[in-house]
Amino acid sequence: MSFFKAKDTKILAREGFVIVGLSWILMSLFGAIPFMISKEISNFFDAFFEMASGFTTTGSTILSFEAIDSMSKSMLFWRSFSHWIGGMGILVFILAFIPESKDGTTVHILRAESTGPSVGKLVSKMQVTSRILYLIYMGLSIIMLITLLVLPDKKMGLFDSIITMFGTAGTGGFSNHGASIGYYAACSQYTVAVFMILFGINFSVYYLLLIGHAKEAFKNEEVIWYLALIILATTAIFFNIKNMYGTLEEAFRHSLFQTASIISTTGFSTVNYGLWPALSLVILMFLTLIGSCAGSTAGGIKASRFAIITKQTFVEIEKMISPRKVKNIRLNFKPLDEATIRSVRSFLITYFIILITGTILISIYNPNFPNLDPLTALSSSLTCLSNVGPGMGQVGPAYNFNNYSYFSKMILSLEMIMGRLELFPILLLFNPKTWKKRI
Repeated sequence: MSFFKAKDTKILAREGFVIVGLSWILMSLFGAIPFMISKEISNFFDAFFEMASGFTTTGSTILSFEAIDSMSKSMLFWRSFSHWIGGMGILVFILAFIPESKDGTTVHILRAESTGPSVGKLVSKMQVTSRILYLIYMGLSIIMLITLLVLPDKKMGLFDSIITMFGTAGTGGFSNHGASIGYYAACSQYTVAVFMILFGINFSVYYLLLIGHAKEAFKNEEVIWYLALIILATTAIFFNIKNMYGTLEEAFRHSLFQTASIISTTGFSTVNYGLWPALSLVILMFLTLIGSCAGSTAGGIKASRFAIITKQTFVEIEKMISPRKVKNIRLNFKPLDEATIRSVRSFLITYFIILITGTILISIYNPNFPNLDPLTALSSSLTCLSNVGPGMGQVGPAYNFNNYSYFSKMILSLEMIMGRLELFPILLLFNPKTWKKRI
Protein backbone atom coordinates (compact mmCIF):
# COMPACT_ATOMS: atom_id res chain seq x y z
CA MET A 1 0.00 0.00 0.00
CA SER A 2 3.03 2.28 0.32
CA PHE A 3 3.08 2.65 -3.49
CA PHE A 4 -0.11 4.75 -3.25
CA LYS A 5 0.86 8.31 -2.35
CA ALA A 6 -1.85 10.76 -1.34
CA LYS A 7 -1.64 14.22 -2.90
CA ASP A 8 -3.48 15.79 0.02
CA THR A 9 -2.28 14.50 3.40
CA LYS A 10 -4.36 16.85 5.53
CA ILE A 11 -6.55 14.98 8.02
CA LEU A 12 -9.91 16.63 8.62
CA ALA A 13 -12.93 15.31 10.53
CA ARG A 14 -14.07 12.96 7.74
CA GLU A 15 -10.62 11.40 7.30
CA GLY A 16 -10.25 11.02 11.07
CA PHE A 17 -13.53 9.11 11.34
CA VAL A 18 -12.67 6.83 8.39
CA ILE A 19 -9.15 6.09 9.66
CA VAL A 20 -10.43 5.18 13.11
CA GLY A 21 -13.42 3.14 11.86
CA LEU A 22 -11.39 1.06 9.41
CA SER A 23 -8.47 0.62 11.83
CA TRP A 24 -10.67 -0.90 14.53
CA ILE A 25 -12.34 -3.31 12.08
CA LEU A 26 -8.96 -4.37 10.66
CA MET A 27 -7.41 -4.74 14.12
CA SER A 28 -10.26 -7.05 15.13
CA LEU A 29 -9.77 -9.09 11.94
CA PHE A 30 -6.02 -9.46 12.44
CA GLY A 31 -6.43 -9.99 16.17
CA ALA A 32 -8.52 -13.09 15.46
CA ILE A 33 -5.64 -14.82 13.63
CA PRO A 34 -3.79 -16.10 16.77
CA PHE A 35 -6.95 -17.92 17.92
CA MET A 36 -7.28 -19.62 14.54
CA ILE A 37 -3.59 -20.54 14.31
CA SER A 38 -3.69 -22.08 17.79
CA LYS A 39 -7.05 -23.71 16.89
CA GLU A 40 -8.39 -22.76 20.31
CA ILE A 41 -11.14 -20.88 18.46
CA SER A 42 -11.03 -22.43 15.02
CA ASN A 43 -14.09 -20.73 13.53
CA PHE A 44 -13.40 -17.31 11.98
CA PHE A 45 -16.74 -15.76 13.01
CA ASP A 46 -16.25 -16.85 16.62
CA ALA A 47 -12.64 -15.63 16.67
CA PHE A 48 -13.65 -12.27 15.18
CA PHE A 49 -16.45 -11.91 17.75
CA GLU A 50 -14.03 -12.69 20.60
CA MET A 51 -11.44 -10.16 19.41
CA ALA A 52 -13.98 -7.46 18.59
CA SER A 53 -15.18 -7.98 22.16
CA GLY A 54 -11.59 -7.81 23.38
CA PHE A 55 -10.43 -4.65 21.62
CA THR A 56 -13.69 -2.81 22.27
CA THR A 57 -13.41 -3.81 25.96
CA THR A 58 -16.86 -5.39 25.87
CA GLY A 59 -16.15 -8.76 27.45
CA SER A 60 -18.92 -10.73 25.74
CA THR A 61 -17.65 -14.20 24.88
CA ILE A 62 -18.56 -17.30 22.90
CA LEU A 63 -16.48 -19.48 25.25
CA SER A 64 -17.96 -21.70 27.94
CA PHE A 65 -16.60 -21.78 31.49
CA GLU A 66 -14.86 -25.07 30.71
CA ALA A 67 -13.24 -23.65 27.54
CA ILE A 68 -11.90 -20.63 29.44
CA ASP A 69 -10.48 -22.78 32.26
CA SER A 70 -8.73 -25.07 29.74
CA MET A 71 -7.39 -22.35 27.41
CA SER A 72 -3.61 -21.92 27.12
CA LYS A 73 -1.96 -19.06 28.98
CA SER A 74 -0.71 -17.47 25.77
CA MET A 75 -4.24 -17.17 24.37
CA LEU A 76 -5.62 -16.02 27.73
CA PHE A 77 -2.94 -13.34 27.78
CA TRP A 78 -3.64 -12.19 24.22
CA ARG A 79 -7.38 -12.22 24.85
CA SER A 80 -7.05 -9.94 27.90
CA PHE A 81 -4.17 -7.83 26.57
CA SER A 82 -6.52 -6.68 23.80
CA HIS A 83 -8.59 -5.05 26.57
CA TRP A 84 -5.63 -3.04 27.79
CA ILE A 85 -4.70 -1.86 24.27
CA GLY A 86 -8.30 -1.06 23.32
CA GLY A 87 -9.14 0.62 26.62
CA MET A 88 -7.36 3.90 26.02
CA GLY A 89 -7.54 3.51 22.26
CA ILE A 90 -5.43 1.79 19.61
CA LEU A 91 -4.72 4.99 17.70
CA VAL A 92 -4.24 7.15 20.80
CA PHE A 93 -1.29 4.85 21.57
CA ILE A 94 0.08 5.34 18.05
CA LEU A 95 -0.41 9.13 18.23
CA ALA A 96 1.76 9.20 21.34
CA PHE A 97 4.78 8.19 19.22
CA ILE A 98 4.25 9.30 15.61
CA PRO A 99 5.24 12.86 14.61
CA GLU A 100 2.37 15.31 14.90
CA SER A 101 1.22 17.03 11.70
CA LYS A 102 2.26 20.66 11.43
CA ASP A 103 -1.33 21.91 11.20
CA GLY A 104 -2.45 19.82 14.19
CA THR A 105 -5.07 17.94 12.21
CA THR A 106 -4.33 14.64 14.00
CA VAL A 107 -6.67 15.91 16.73
CA HIS A 108 -9.50 14.60 14.53
CA ILE A 109 -8.21 11.05 15.07
CA LEU A 110 -8.25 11.53 18.83
CA ARG A 111 -11.77 12.98 18.70
CA ALA A 112 -13.02 10.09 16.58
CA GLU A 113 -11.61 7.49 18.99
CA SER A 114 -12.25 9.23 22.32
CA THR A 115 -15.53 9.10 24.20
CA GLY A 116 -17.95 11.79 25.34
CA PRO A 117 -19.96 14.70 23.95
CA SER A 118 -16.85 16.87 23.49
CA VAL A 119 -13.14 16.07 23.28
CA GLY A 120 -10.26 18.47 23.67
CA LYS A 121 -6.52 18.50 24.20
CA LEU A 122 -5.10 18.58 27.73
CA VAL A 123 -2.16 20.61 26.48
CA SER A 124 -1.41 22.46 23.24
CA LYS A 125 0.30 19.55 21.47
CA MET A 126 -1.70 16.52 20.41
CA GLN A 127 1.25 14.15 20.82
CA VAL A 128 1.89 15.34 24.40
CA THR A 129 -1.82 14.93 25.23
CA SER A 130 -1.69 11.31 24.03
CA ARG A 131 1.40 10.64 26.10
CA ILE A 132 -0.16 12.17 29.23
CA LEU A 133 -3.27 10.01 28.81
CA TYR A 134 -1.24 6.84 28.39
CA LEU A 135 1.08 7.66 31.29
CA ILE A 136 -1.92 8.12 33.59
CA TYR A 137 -3.39 4.89 32.22
CA MET A 138 -0.14 2.98 32.74
CA GLY A 139 0.36 4.49 36.19
CA LEU A 140 -3.08 3.39 37.41
CA SER A 141 -2.51 -0.05 35.85
CA ILE A 142 0.81 -0.51 37.67
CA ILE A 143 -0.70 0.64 40.99
CA MET A 144 -3.50 -1.89 40.60
CA LEU A 145 -1.10 -4.70 39.66
CA ILE A 146 1.06 -4.06 42.74
CA THR A 147 -2.04 -3.88 44.95
CA LEU A 148 -3.29 -7.25 43.68
CA LEU A 149 0.12 -8.84 44.24
CA VAL A 150 0.34 -7.75 47.88
CA LEU A 151 -3.18 -8.89 48.78
CA PRO A 152 -3.50 -11.92 51.10
CA ASP A 153 -5.18 -13.93 48.33
CA LYS A 154 -3.26 -17.13 47.51
CA LYS A 155 -5.23 -17.60 44.27
CA MET A 156 -4.15 -14.20 42.93
CA GLY A 157 -0.69 -15.02 41.56
CA LEU A 158 1.36 -12.96 39.09
CA PHE A 159 -0.39 -14.24 35.94
CA ASP A 160 -3.85 -13.88 37.45
CA SER A 161 -2.99 -10.37 38.66
CA ILE A 162 -1.86 -9.31 35.18
CA ILE A 163 -4.97 -10.72 33.50
CA THR A 164 -7.26 -9.14 36.09
CA MET A 165 -5.46 -5.81 35.74
CA PHE A 166 -5.83 -5.89 31.94
CA GLY A 167 -9.56 -6.53 32.22
CA THR A 168 -10.11 -3.88 34.90
CA ALA A 169 -7.95 -1.13 33.39
CA GLY A 170 -9.55 -1.52 29.98
CA THR A 171 -12.97 -2.03 31.62
CA GLY A 172 -13.21 -5.18 29.52
CA GLY A 173 -14.04 -8.10 31.78
CA PHE A 174 -12.26 -11.11 30.26
CA SER A 175 -10.97 -13.36 33.03
CA ASN A 176 -8.75 -16.43 32.98
CA HIS A 177 -11.35 -18.31 35.04
CA GLY A 178 -14.90 -19.25 34.11
CA ALA A 179 -16.08 -18.09 37.53
CA SER A 180 -14.63 -14.62 36.79
CA ILE A 181 -13.68 -12.61 39.92
CA GLY A 182 -15.90 -14.92 42.00
CA TYR A 183 -12.94 -17.33 41.87
CA TYR A 184 -10.91 -15.06 44.17
CA ALA A 185 -11.14 -14.01 47.83
CA ALA A 186 -13.25 -11.11 49.12
CA CYS A 187 -10.23 -8.79 49.41
CA SER A 188 -9.54 -9.18 45.68
CA GLN A 189 -13.19 -8.58 44.86
CA TYR A 190 -13.22 -5.29 46.81
CA THR A 191 -9.94 -4.20 45.18
CA VAL A 192 -11.22 -4.89 41.67
CA ALA A 193 -14.49 -3.07 42.46
CA VAL A 194 -12.61 0.06 43.57
CA PHE A 195 -10.34 0.10 40.52
CA MET A 196 -13.28 -0.48 38.16
CA ILE A 197 -14.81 2.70 39.56
CA LEU A 198 -11.49 4.56 39.24
CA PHE A 199 -11.00 3.56 35.60
CA GLY A 200 -14.54 4.76 34.86
CA ILE A 201 -13.62 8.34 35.82
CA ASN A 202 -12.62 10.92 33.19
CA PHE A 203 -8.82 10.82 32.90
CA SER A 204 -8.68 14.62 32.67
CA VAL A 205 -9.69 14.63 36.36
CA TYR A 206 -6.50 12.72 37.21
CA TYR A 207 -4.51 15.19 35.12
CA LEU A 208 -5.99 18.08 37.11
CA LEU A 209 -4.98 16.32 40.34
CA LEU A 210 -1.44 15.77 39.06
CA ILE A 211 -0.94 19.45 38.20
CA GLY A 212 -2.33 20.57 41.56
CA HIS A 213 -5.84 21.66 40.53
CA ALA A 214 -7.56 19.47 43.11
CA LYS A 215 -10.39 21.92 43.75
CA GLU A 216 -11.35 21.94 40.06
CA ALA A 217 -11.06 18.15 39.87
CA PHE A 218 -13.38 17.52 42.83
CA LYS A 219 -15.96 19.91 41.40
CA ASN A 220 -16.28 17.89 38.18
CA GLU A 221 -20.04 17.51 37.87
CA GLU A 222 -19.94 14.39 35.71
CA VAL A 223 -17.90 12.54 38.36
CA ILE A 224 -20.41 13.65 41.01
CA TRP A 225 -23.30 12.22 38.93
CA TYR A 226 -21.28 9.04 38.32
CA LEU A 227 -20.48 8.45 42.01
CA ALA A 228 -24.04 9.35 43.04
CA LEU A 229 -25.43 6.70 40.68
CA ILE A 230 -23.04 4.11 42.16
CA ILE A 231 -24.09 4.92 45.73
CA LEU A 232 -27.82 4.91 44.94
CA ALA A 233 -27.67 1.71 42.86
CA THR A 234 -25.51 -0.15 45.42
CA THR A 235 -27.85 0.83 48.25
CA ALA A 236 -31.01 -0.17 46.38
CA ILE A 237 -29.58 -3.52 45.25
CA PHE A 238 -28.22 -4.27 48.73
CA PHE A 239 -31.64 -3.91 50.39
CA ASN A 240 -33.17 -5.91 47.54
CA ILE A 241 -30.84 -8.93 47.88
CA LYS A 242 -29.72 -8.81 51.55
CA ASN A 243 -31.79 -11.89 52.42
CA MET A 244 -30.26 -13.96 49.59
CA TYR A 245 -26.82 -14.33 51.22
CA GLY A 246 -25.48 -15.61 54.54
CA THR A 247 -24.16 -12.28 55.81
CA LEU A 248 -24.86 -8.60 55.21
CA GLU A 249 -21.20 -8.12 54.24
CA GLU A 250 -21.51 -10.68 51.45
CA ALA A 251 -24.69 -9.05 50.16
CA PHE A 252 -23.06 -5.61 50.24
CA ARG A 253 -19.92 -6.90 48.50
CA HIS A 254 -21.87 -8.39 45.62
CA SER A 255 -24.07 -5.29 45.38
CA LEU A 256 -21.06 -2.98 45.21
CA PHE A 257 -19.11 -5.21 42.85
CA GLN A 258 -21.88 -5.73 40.30
CA THR A 259 -22.84 -2.05 40.39
CA ALA A 260 -19.21 -1.06 39.78
CA SER A 261 -18.81 -3.73 37.12
CA ILE A 262 -21.90 -2.74 35.12
CA ILE A 263 -21.67 1.06 35.38
CA SER A 264 -17.97 0.93 34.45
CA THR A 265 -19.00 -1.44 31.61
CA THR A 266 -16.32 -3.92 32.73
CA GLY A 267 -18.50 -7.01 32.93
CA PHE A 268 -16.71 -8.97 35.66
CA SER A 269 -18.96 -10.93 38.00
CA THR A 270 -18.73 -12.51 41.43
CA VAL A 271 -22.12 -14.25 41.39
CA ASN A 272 -24.84 -15.13 38.89
CA TYR A 273 -26.79 -11.89 39.25
CA GLY A 274 -29.29 -13.23 36.73
CA LEU A 275 -30.97 -14.91 39.73
CA TRP A 276 -31.50 -11.60 41.53
CA PRO A 277 -34.98 -10.04 41.93
CA ALA A 278 -36.48 -7.96 39.12
CA LEU A 279 -35.70 -4.62 40.79
CA SER A 280 -31.98 -5.35 40.91
CA LEU A 281 -31.96 -6.51 37.28
CA VAL A 282 -33.78 -3.37 36.11
CA ILE A 283 -31.25 -1.20 37.96
CA LEU A 284 -28.36 -3.08 36.33
CA MET A 285 -29.93 -2.67 32.87
CA PHE A 286 -30.27 1.06 33.54
CA LEU A 287 -26.57 1.21 34.51
CA THR A 288 -25.72 -0.75 31.34
CA LEU A 289 -27.32 2.03 29.34
CA ILE A 290 -25.69 4.92 31.24
CA GLY A 291 -22.09 3.73 31.59
CA SER A 292 -19.29 5.79 33.12
CA CYS A 293 -17.67 9.16 32.48
CA ALA A 294 -16.58 10.60 29.16
CA GLY A 295 -12.84 10.43 28.58
CA SER A 296 -12.53 7.10 30.44
CA THR A 297 -11.98 3.57 29.16
CA ALA A 298 -15.67 2.70 29.71
CA GLY A 299 -18.64 2.51 27.34
CA GLY A 300 -22.33 3.41 27.56
CA ILE A 301 -23.95 6.72 26.68
CA LYS A 302 -21.84 8.38 29.45
CA ALA A 303 -22.84 10.10 32.67
CA SER A 304 -22.26 13.54 31.12
CA ARG A 305 -24.84 12.93 28.38
CA PHE A 306 -27.27 11.58 30.96
CA ALA A 307 -26.74 14.71 33.07
CA ILE A 308 -27.20 17.03 30.07
CA ILE A 309 -30.37 15.38 28.79
CA THR A 310 -31.83 15.25 32.33
CA LYS A 311 -31.16 18.95 32.83
CA GLN A 312 -32.60 19.78 29.43
CA THR A 313 -35.80 17.91 30.31
CA PHE A 314 -36.29 20.01 33.44
CA VAL A 315 -35.52 23.19 31.49
CA GLU A 316 -38.18 22.31 28.92
CA ILE A 317 -40.70 21.71 31.71
CA GLU A 318 -39.86 25.10 33.22
CA LYS A 319 -40.30 26.75 29.82
CA MET A 320 -43.80 25.28 29.56
CA ILE A 321 -44.66 26.91 32.87
CA SER A 322 -42.81 30.19 32.15
CA PRO A 323 -42.39 30.58 28.35
CA ARG A 324 -40.41 33.83 28.66
CA LYS A 325 -37.92 32.44 31.13
CA VAL A 326 -34.36 32.08 29.81
CA LYS A 327 -32.24 29.42 31.49
CA ASN A 328 -28.94 27.97 30.31
CA ILE A 329 -27.98 24.34 30.68
CA ARG A 330 -24.71 24.12 32.60
CA LEU A 331 -22.18 21.36 33.13
CA ASN A 332 -19.23 21.86 35.48
CA PHE A 333 -20.69 25.31 36.21
CA LYS A 334 -20.20 26.40 32.59
CA PRO A 335 -23.04 27.07 30.12
CA LEU A 336 -23.26 24.59 27.25
CA ASP A 337 -23.55 25.85 23.69
CA GLU A 338 -26.43 24.72 21.51
CA ALA A 339 -24.12 22.63 19.30
CA THR A 340 -23.12 20.40 22.25
CA ILE A 341 -26.74 19.95 23.37
CA ARG A 342 -27.79 19.16 19.80
CA SER A 343 -24.99 16.58 19.48
CA VAL A 344 -26.18 14.88 22.68
CA ARG A 345 -29.74 14.65 21.34
CA SER A 346 -28.47 13.35 18.01
CA PHE A 347 -26.28 10.73 19.72
CA LEU A 348 -29.12 9.44 21.92
CA ILE A 349 -31.57 9.18 19.01
CA THR A 350 -28.98 7.35 16.90
CA TYR A 351 -28.07 5.11 19.84
CA PHE A 352 -31.64 3.92 20.37
CA ILE A 353 -32.24 3.44 16.62
CA ILE A 354 -29.15 1.19 16.41
CA LEU A 355 -30.15 -0.61 19.62
CA ILE A 356 -33.62 -1.44 18.27
CA THR A 357 -32.32 -2.31 14.78
CA GLY A 358 -29.65 -4.59 16.25
CA THR A 359 -32.21 -6.34 18.45
CA ILE A 360 -34.42 -7.02 15.43
CA LEU A 361 -31.56 -8.24 13.23
CA ILE A 362 -30.14 -10.71 15.77
CA SER A 363 -33.64 -12.14 16.25
CA ILE A 364 -34.06 -13.11 12.59
CA TYR A 365 -32.10 -16.35 12.28
CA ASN A 366 -30.69 -18.43 15.14
CA PRO A 367 -31.23 -22.18 14.54
CA ASN A 368 -29.09 -23.10 17.57
CA PHE A 369 -30.98 -20.66 19.80
CA PRO A 370 -34.60 -21.85 19.61
CA ASN A 371 -35.53 -20.43 23.03
CA LEU A 372 -34.31 -16.90 22.32
CA ASP A 373 -36.63 -14.55 24.20
CA PRO A 374 -37.14 -10.76 23.79
CA LEU A 375 -35.25 -9.94 27.02
CA THR A 376 -32.21 -11.93 25.90
CA ALA A 377 -32.25 -10.37 22.41
CA LEU A 378 -32.63 -6.80 23.72
CA SER A 379 -30.06 -7.37 26.45
CA SER A 380 -27.57 -8.83 23.94
CA SER A 381 -27.85 -5.79 21.69
CA LEU A 382 -27.67 -3.37 24.64
CA THR A 383 -24.70 -5.00 26.35
CA CYS A 384 -22.70 -5.11 23.10
CA LEU A 385 -23.56 -1.54 22.11
CA SER A 386 -22.67 -0.30 25.62
CA ASN A 387 -19.55 -2.52 25.73
CA VAL A 388 -20.56 -4.17 29.01
CA GLY A 389 -20.19 -7.91 28.31
CA PRO A 390 -22.68 -10.24 30.00
CA GLY A 391 -26.33 -9.30 29.68
CA MET A 392 -29.58 -10.68 31.03
CA GLY A 393 -31.54 -13.84 30.41
CA GLN A 394 -29.70 -16.46 28.37
CA VAL A 395 -26.64 -14.25 27.88
CA GLY A 396 -26.21 -13.51 31.60
CA PRO A 397 -23.03 -14.14 33.62
CA ALA A 398 -23.71 -17.89 33.74
CA TYR A 399 -24.02 -18.17 29.93
CA ASN A 400 -22.29 -17.03 26.72
CA PHE A 401 -23.09 -15.87 23.17
CA ASN A 402 -22.13 -19.08 21.37
CA ASN A 403 -25.72 -20.09 20.51
CA TYR A 404 -26.19 -17.11 18.20
CA SER A 405 -25.85 -17.68 14.46
CA TYR A 406 -22.84 -16.37 12.53
CA PHE A 407 -25.01 -13.59 11.12
CA SER A 408 -26.08 -12.50 14.62
CA LYS A 409 -22.50 -12.65 15.86
CA MET A 410 -21.39 -10.33 13.05
CA ILE A 411 -24.17 -7.87 13.90
CA LEU A 412 -23.22 -7.96 17.59
CA SER A 413 -19.52 -7.55 16.70
CA LEU A 414 -20.36 -4.49 14.62
CA GLU A 415 -22.43 -3.12 17.51
CA MET A 416 -19.45 -3.56 19.85
CA ILE A 417 -17.17 -1.57 17.53
CA MET A 418 -19.85 1.07 16.98
CA GLY A 419 -20.37 1.42 20.72
CA ARG A 420 -16.65 1.77 21.43
CA LEU A 421 -16.26 4.45 18.75
CA GLU A 422 -19.50 6.22 19.72
CA LEU A 423 -21.44 5.21 16.58
CA PHE A 424 -20.54 7.82 13.99
CA PRO A 425 -17.09 6.65 12.72
CA ILE A 426 -18.66 3.33 11.66
CA LEU A 427 -21.86 4.90 10.34
CA LEU A 428 -19.78 7.19 8.12
CA LEU A 429 -18.18 4.16 6.47
CA PHE A 430 -21.62 3.23 5.06
CA ASN A 431 -22.34 6.74 3.74
CA PRO A 432 -21.50 7.07 -0.02
CA LYS A 433 -20.67 10.76 0.44
CA THR A 434 -17.78 9.79 2.72
CA TRP A 435 -15.90 8.28 -0.19
CA LYS A 436 -16.27 11.22 -2.60
CA LYS A 437 -13.25 13.39 -3.29
CA ARG A 438 -12.89 16.45 -1.12
CA ILE A 439 -13.58 19.69 -2.96
